[in-house]
Amino acid sequence: MSILITYTSALEVMRLPEFPELAAQWSERTGYIPEKLPTVEELERILDSCPPLRGLSRPLHLLVSSDNNSHTSKRLVRHVTRLVHPRTAFVRIAEEVCVTSPELLPLQMARVTTSLEETLLMCELCGTYAISAGYEDGMLQRRETLTTRKGLEAFLDSMGSCYGKGKVREALPLVCADSGSPYESKLGVRLRAQREQGGYKLSFVSMNEELSLEAIGAEFERKQVRKPDILVLAPAHFGPEARMPFRGIAVDYKGRIHDDPVVAERDDTRRNELLAHGIKPYEIRKKHYDDIDYMDSFVAKIQHDLRLPADDLAFGREARIALHDAMEKIDGVHWGRADLPNL
Repeated sequence: MSILITYTSALEVMRLPEFPELAAQWSERTGYIPEKLPTVEELERILDSCPPLRGLSRPLHLLVSSDNNSHTSKRLVRHVTRLVHPRTAFVRIAEEVCVTSPELLPLQMARVTTSLEETLLMCELCGTYAISAGYEDGMLQRRETLTTRKGLEAFLDSMGSCYGKGKVREALPLVCADSGSPYESKLGVRLRAQREQGGYKLSFVSMNEELSLEAIGAEFERKQVRKPDILVLAPAHFGPEARMPFRGIAVDYKGRIHDDPVVAERDDTRRNELLAHGIKPYEIRKKHYDDIDYMDSFVAKIQHDLRLPADDLAFGREARIALHDAMEKIDGVHWGRADLPNL
């Protein structure tokens, strides 16, 4: 007997700190779907064989290929599919346990999410954090992402006609890969979204990408690796007479961890090194993030610093407020409550 954990239960599994290790240990993908649900006794035995799964919320959502000989109960929710899935659709994490892959999950979650929630879900899957109430700041940090934007796009192309494909494709352009926290993702979405979506239409090249900079006060040619949350580069060409004050802008979202003296000292060192290499650092706190007037002025400063075309931010204010308010409703646990304005 084997089980296939799916939908919100699969997301809960992916948020376990042990998930990457379990997936790597088995290193197996499959397209196989069990025909029926296990009995209660079989389910408990299977979960007991993989200790990280013992604390999963109930009812547990399982996927099967037939609606015969199995039914939903207080402990189990049955999802039936007759779709033929690619061989990469499911990840083995134990002898008798597979789980929906990070690439398939957005398609399944499309039944309960809005487009904006899909975007933030994929930001998490392509980021280095996992939402978890049991950790400080409500998240745990990962060393690596569970998937990538290219991986999500390739999986979509491999799927045939299925529910949710349009919603996922619609949400993908706003996905901020390599984000390190939920609010980094939300800030990135606000900066990247189109004006009619409540965003600032500000293109940035990366999130948390490694930069090799000369360390200040260190031996000659010693390099330090720095990772700004968001990096916006100046336009490549302006003409022979143009002089750019900055090569780029680094924007960092500062959560409570940055108030720690050790972290604050490290931040100061990094800030100086960025400035020394022509990258102007800006820092955003939650108070700034929530202030629409501050955010409007902040983006105008970035445009001025990089000689980007200035926007008339007198227009679209209501949409920007609506986008902020919608994302404040998204906690990664409850779904179907918030979407992009005027999309």
